[in-house]
Order: sequence, then structure tokens, then C-alpha cells
Amino acid sequence: MVRGADGDAGGERTRRSLLRWSLAVGAGALSGCSLFGAAGDEPTVSPMPVDGGATDTATDPVSPAPRTPRDGVDRTPERGTETGTRTATPPPEGWPVAQGDDARTGWRPEGTGPIVEATVSAEPAWSVALGGAVRGSVAVADGVAYAGSEAGAVTALSAAGPGAAGAGAPRTVTRAAESAGAAATRWTHDAGDAVRATPTVAGGVVYCGDEQGTLTALDAADGSERWSFSVAGDRAGPTAVRSGPAVADDTAYFGATDGRVYAVDTADGAERWRFDAGGFLGVVTPVALADGRVFAGSYAGRLCAVDAGTGREEWTYAGPGRTRTWSGPTVADGVVYAGASPGGVAAVDALAGIERWVRETDGTVFSSPAVADGTLFVGTDAGSVLALDAADGSERWRHEAGAPVKSSPAVVGGRVYVGTDAGSVLALDAETGDVRWRFEAEGAVQSDPAVVDGRVFVGDAAGTVYALGDPGE
Repeated sequence: MVRGADGDAGGERTRRSLLRWSLAVGAGALSGCSLFGAAGDEPTVSPMPVDGGATDTATDPVSPAPRTPRDGVDRTPERGTETGTRTATPPPEGWPVAQGDDARTGWRPEGTGPIVEATVSAEPAWSVALGGAVRGSVAVADGVAYAGSEAGAVTALSAAGPGAAGAGAPRTVTRAAESAGAAATRWTHDAGDAVRATPTVAGGVVYCGDEQGTLTALDAADGSERWSFSVAGDRAGPTAVRSGPAVADDTAYFGATDGRVYAVDTADGAERWRFDAGGFLGVVTPVALADGRVFAGSYAGRLCAVDAGTGREEWTYAGPGRTRTWSGPTVADGVVYAGASPGGVAAVDALAGIERWVRETDGTVFSSPAVADGTLFVGTDAGSVLALDAADGSERWRHEAGAPVKSSPAVVGGRVYVGTDAGSVLALDAETGDVRWRFEAEGAVQSDPAVVDGRVFVGDAAGTVYALGDPGE
């Protein structure tokens, strides 16, 4: 069932949303008051406090407390300067962030995937055991693959595999490399706690979060620590950074399970601002960065847009009243797409926060959507991979994977690559949903595939990183 996409009515809704947005800006309504009241099943666009607990300063989210990095140097966080022109820097070659780019589209129109004969099982070009479950995804940049594990480490591997580790012998920063992967290991950093986040690589630095609520910046060349930043951790419940940041304009943007979105300086880790999105498990999926705004989904049942320069709330979308969580989001062509619990996918205007459509699904959507050439691809916990029309949410095809799909799809070369909780990596035809090939890993694959130079890089719950493709490539 699709709500909110009905031809001319949808166009009228967009016109009304733009009018409301312009009136709200003129009246200064973006700070602390509702743009309009909700009626029936209409969405709510308003700044909201967190659920029944302690909050940051409600009227001014740009009020960070002083931080003290681990080096003992006291730094006063900066107050960001307002801007409407901050944009994400195009990513370098490879797949340096979760879902390939800061907008989290999961699409590389010029990329190439493995060449595998139709309907046959793929084989890994190489695999490396990391000693702990790989829950996050693999980032690939400049010929190096980076992965975190629940063994408490961030590991840099040669993307070409064992025997091609490049100049010099493998290096280890704070712990011994796994012997099975020693030939491919460049370096390993001991994080001190489980790492479920996907590393982000930008400007020669690897940024990675961990389960103790720390974002650490590592030198991409040797894994040495540049700085670390700890989230506030002043609320009941888990405090963890479970997603890699979006990095642009000398700032790293990321969410944490304390319910906040943080912006920190990439030079020294000093906090620039924090924004309260709320929720007991807070913000566990990657934030998206596009057109000078940071977009975040929260376990408080909210989808938020925040000014990247100041941390000021631009809008909050609550969606249907029964929505408990929002995951994702993904931004494409001025629209924010996100998954929900109970099951559904929503499309929201990125400028005004007005709902365009909501599509009910057969299960909760923890998978972040991929958007490619007018089609949205997403997995559900009921075991479906769906292809939806990005304009109105209508279904184009579905593939029954036979197990929950928490992995976020990657779309490259006419194929949709996605993992399942049963341990399969699927390559589906982007036009029809037919299986072109599959690979069976040893454990559940909740890792989002990274597709680079004819190979698919994924991790599994058994603790192995795979590069799927021709070993000779």
C-alpha cells in the first residue's frame, strides 16, 4: 500500500509544502515551533524534545559542553557559522564510506562489478579472518580495504589480496595481525572495544566508531591514532558510535546511541555542535550529508534535517503515528528516503520535510535504501528485496531472499548486490530482480556490499572479510 502518491494530488502537496516552507522561513518559525498542526494521518514537521528524559538545551542545539580529548589538552568547542552553501565533497575513487557516498545513495553508475556467469555461485578472490564478527561494512580507498570487527580492531587490508600488500611487510600498530590474513594485512589498530561501525576514509584519515562511544581518527598509511572523541554518555542505555561519519568541510558528522548527532573538527576532534534526535537507542545508522544539511533517522521515531554549519534543526518528520524508528536515510534528487519500524519506507521532501509518499512493507526496514536512476532498492526483515519507483513508491519487483535483509544494497553495472542474515550475498538483475549469482558466506551478512573495480567486498558474522571476484583481476 502506498500513501501520499496520487498523481495531481502529489503535485499539489509539493506546491503546498513549498508555500508553507517560505511562509515559515519568513516568520522565523524554524526555531522551536510547529510549522503546522497534524491532522489525521498527516505528517508532523516540528522540533521535538527527546522522549521523557534529560535533554540538551531545547532552544539552542548549538550548546556543546567542553570536551577533553585523551591527550589531556582542554579544548573549547567551536560554535559553527551559519551557511546555506555547505556541500559534500565528491568521494575519491573506490568506496570510502558506507553506501559509497555521503548522501548514502549506494549507486555508482560508472562502476563495474564481478563478471560471473549467470546463475552460478561466485567464489572469493580472497578472504581474511579478523577474529570477530564484522557487523559494519568494508570501506575501500586507494587500493586498501578497511574493516572493523567485534574483536575490537580496525584492520587495513590490501584490496588486491594476499601477496599484494604493497611496499614493505605488514605492520601492526597495537596487536598482532591474524595469521590467516597476515599477507594481506597492512596494519591493525586496537580500538579497546567492539567495532560495529563502517570506517570512513577521507583525506588520508580513517574515521571509525566503537561500542564505548568513541570516534577515532587514524592515519590511513600506518594506523597511528591522530585523535579520539568521546560522546557525552550522560544518559541511561548504551553509548556507542555504530556508523561511520560523513566528512566534508573539515568536519565529521555522525550519530550515536545516546540519541545525538555530533559534528567534530577533523583536525583535532574538537566538538563543533551536537543535536538531540532522541530515542533510547538513538542514531545507529549513518547520517546522510547533502546540500548543506545533515539528515538522521532516530529510534525516537523521527527523521531530522539539521544545518551542517550550525547544528540548527531545519525540520523533523514523524510520519505515521505508530512509527517507532527511522533508519537510513538516503538523499537523492531533493528527496530523503528512509526505512521504518513497523515496516515501511517513506519519501520526504529534503527542503521542507513534507511527506511525498509512504510505502508499507512486509517487515521492518533496517536496510538503508539505495537509489539508482529513479528506482529505490531496499531489504526488509521479512526477507524481501524490493525495487520501488522513487517517484511514487509503487512496486516494480520483489525478490524473496528467504531470510531477513538488513544489508543495504549497492547498485553497480546493472546489478543489485545485497547480503542476507542466512549468509548469502546476492547479485540481482536491477531491471527484473532475477538472481544472476550468489555466494554463501560462513555467517550472516549484514554488511553493506562495497563494489570496486570488479570486486564485491563484504564481511560476515563469522568474522571474515571477503573480496568476491576473479582472483586474477
